[in-house]
Parts: sequence; C-alpha cells; structure tokens
Amino acid sequence: MTKKGEAMPAVLMDHEVNPKDALLERVGDLSGVEIFGNDVLVAIYQRPNRTKSGLYLTDDTVGEDRWQSKVGLVLKVGPTAYVNEDDGTKFRDVKEGDWVVLRPSDGYPVQFSSQSAKTSRDVVPCRIVSDVHIRCRVSHPDLIY
Repeated sequence: MTKKGEAMPAVLMDHEVNPKDALLERVGDLSGVEIFGNDVLVAIYQRPNRTKSGLYLTDDTVGEDRWQSKVGLVLKVGPTAYVNEDDGTKFRDVKEGDWVVLRPSDGYPVQFSSQSAKTSRDVVPCRIVSDVHIRCRVSHPDLIY
C-alpha cells in the first residue's frame, strides 16, 4: 500500500529486507574510497527474484540487472558534483542514500563487496558516473523498470 501522493511501483517486488539497507550491508565500509571531482559512485539495484504477486524471475533476468538496471543507490559524491563552476553554488542536492536513475551504458563499472562476502551474489556492481549523467531521483527503486 502506498501513501497518498506516493507513486505505485511499476512491478511490486517481494523484498525480504529494505533494498537500501541490503545494498549498504553488502557493499560494506567505503571509508577508504574517495570519489574525485564531479563523479558519483552509484550501487546498481538488482531486483529480488520474486514479485509480490508470486511470480519468480529467472536467474538470467535478475542477473541482467547488473548490466541493464536503470536505478542505483548513491554511495559517495565527489566534492564538486552538482557545483556551479562559475560561482561555486550547488545546483542540485543529490546525496548519499538517494535512489537515482541513470542510463545503463553510462559510467565506469566497478564492484565492491564487504569483508563478509561469501558468494558472487554478495558482490555489488557499481558505476562511477559524472553528475550530469544522473537523470532523476526516485523514492523507491521499483518505480523504474
């Protein structure tokens, strides 16, 4: 059920835990990672394998999200991201923890995993993208398909 004025997700997925919390736990400690300039580090959202209605997605379909997902969670923001070069003012407030939309082909792919990673599913596909390649912010990753 959605709150008044909140958009309904395109495909309701069956999340055992909050997807943001799950991604942050899987990626682990990023205190040793520094993003430069106007770049943004985004963890790519991969859907769970089951919808709320009980439909199961194939492993291939879920795995393809690694390359084709259009939604990600902002993990780190470079010091000059969304800063006007002329006068130094911020022109957009994209911050860590925001769900954002980007083109699947944009950015430089990297992978992160926490020290507790046990399988390849624990590895988090990420992209380093320029601030201008982030198209919009959404309240939940399932809003975009």
